[in-house]
Amino acid sequence: MDNPDIQSWKEQIEKDISENLVFVYAKGEKNMPMCGFSHQVMEILNRLGVDYQVRNVLTDPVIRQAVSAHTDWPTIPQIFIGGKFVGGCDILTEMHQSGDLAKQIEEARASRV
Repeated sequence: MDNPDIQSWKEQIEKDISENLVFVYAKGEKNMPMCGFSHQVMEILNRLGVDYQVRNVLTDPVIRQAVSAHTDWPTIPQIFIGGKFVGGCDILTEMHQSGDLAKQIEEARASRV
C-alpha cells in the first residue's frame, strides 16, 4: 500500500506541473539553489527570461521520493514543461545549447492559450 505522505505529494506534484508552464523540483529555492545542478537549471531558465516555479525537495524527504516515483527518474533537479517531464540538468543544458528548449517552451505556451 502507498505511503499516505507519498500519495499526498503525488497529488501536489500533479497540481504543480499542471498549474505552471515550467516547474522545477530542485535542491534549494529559486533565489538560493543548494546544488550546482539546480543552480545551472535556474541560470538557464533565468537567461531565457522564463517564468517558472520551484519546489525545494530538501524541505521534506518524501517529496524527492514521490517526484522520482512519478517520473521514474532518480536525480534532482527534475524539469517539467507544459505538464510534461523533460529530464534533468544535462538534458535541459543540451536542449538549451541546441535551441530546442526555447522552442519547447514556446510550443507549450502556445498550447495553453
